[in-house]
Amino acid sequence: MSNTLRTFIAITLNSEIQQFLSRTQDHLKKLGCDIKWVKPENIHFTLKFLGDVKLKKIDEVKQTLENLAKNMQPVDIELTQLGAFPNVQRPRILWAGIKDEEKRITQFAKLLEDHFGKIGFKKEKKPFSPHLTIGRIRSPKNLNLLSEMISKYSLPVDLKQTAQNITLYKSTLTPAGPIYAPLHSTDRC
Repeated sequence: MSNTLRTFIAITLNSEIQQFLSRTQDHLKKLGCDIKWVKPENIHFTLKFLGDVKLKKIDEVKQTLENLAKNMQPVDIELTQLGAFPNVQRPRILWAGIKDEEKRITQFAKLLEDHFGKIGFKKEKKPFSPHLTIGRIRSPKNLNLLSEMISKYSLPVDLKQTAQNITLYKSTLTPAGPIYAPLHSTDRC
């Protein structure tokens, strides 16, 4: 038995957003691209990937999360547009963006980085970009069609949710794909 758990901190999406993203994936699948699609029930809004955490440190992680959540206001999750990392001309990760005009989500992600940095977790090198990963590109097959579709695809402006809590997830990698299980949810955020 391992003495670590692979973990991340995320906001769970409501079923309406998950179903919409599933329909979006179905629409994009018709392009015939070679994409490993994220299962709709696994799509979540990652705030911080912690990686392998020693079992004896899990309680400290939970407490840090609780302390941060006490002073946070609920955050709105509102989809913006489809995009890709590093860009739509050479996509590797396909995502749905999340609106963050007031930078409240980005500020909270920075707080997570700072507080978890103080208890020994590596800080991210890349700047935080609010998004939901919906697929990972495996080969260049039909990517020109995908790039064209991404620039034209529009997401509904009324599709949003208010996040009331933050969850610490365990991620178990399997040949069939990752399995996510909640370890701890804050009472509020």
